[in-house]
Amino acid sequence: MGILGSVATLVEIILGTYIWLIVFRVLLSWVNPDPYNPIVQLLMRFTDPVLIPLRRVIPTIGGLDLSPIVALFGIQLLQRFLVTILRGGMGGGGGSVLIAEILGVIHLLGTFYLLILFVRAGFHVYSWYTFRSGQRSGLDLRHPVTIFVFQATEPAVQPLRRFVPTVARLDVTPLVAAFICMFLLSFIQEIIFSLAMPGMGAMMQ
Repeated sequence: MGILGSVATLVEIILGTYIWLIVFRVLLSWVNPDPYNPIVQLLMRFTDPVLIPLRRVIPTIGGLDLSPIVALFGIQLLQRFLVTILRGGMGGGGGSVLIAEILGVIHLLGTFYLLILFVRAGFHVYSWYTFRSGQRSGLDLRHPVTIFVFQATEPAVQPLRRFVPTVARLDVTPLVAAFICMFLLSFIQEIIFSLAMPGMGAMMQ
C-alpha cells in the first residue's frame, strides 16, 4: 500500500468518523437532548469548532440551521480531495478523478435541489387545484418546512416569471426550473462519466 496509501486510509477514517459525529448531533437535536449528558457534551465539543463559524456566515432558512448540511458536504469534498491526492496524485489521471469527485458532490447537491423544486411545484399544483375546486387549501405557509422550500427555491423561480407565462392561472415556473435543473444534472453526469472512464480503464490494466 505504501506510506501515502496508509495516510490516505487514516484520513478517510478520521474524516468519515467526523461526518458521523455531525450526523449524530443533528439526529440528537431533533429530540431535545439533555445538554449536560456526557455524550451530548462530547459531540458538541468535537463539532462546535466547525459548526459555530459556519452559523456566523450561513443564514437560517425557514428557521432551519443549514450549517450541518454545509459542513457534511464540505468535509466529504475535503475527504475525497485528500484521499485522491494521497492515493493517486495529480498525475496519471488523478486530476480527472479529482474533478469527477468534485462534480459528483455538485451533482448530489443539485439532485437535492431538484427534489425541493418538485416539492414546490407540488405545492403550486395543490393550491391551484383546491382554488379551482372551491376548496380551502390545507397548505400551512407558516410551517418551517414550507418556508424553507419557498425561500430555497425562490432564487431559481423568480427570474423565470419574467419569461414563463401562467397556464390557466397556474404558476409553472417551479416545473420549468426543475426541468432546467434536470438538464444541467444530466450534463454534469455526462462529464463525470467521461472523466471516470479513463480512470476505470487504468484500474483494469
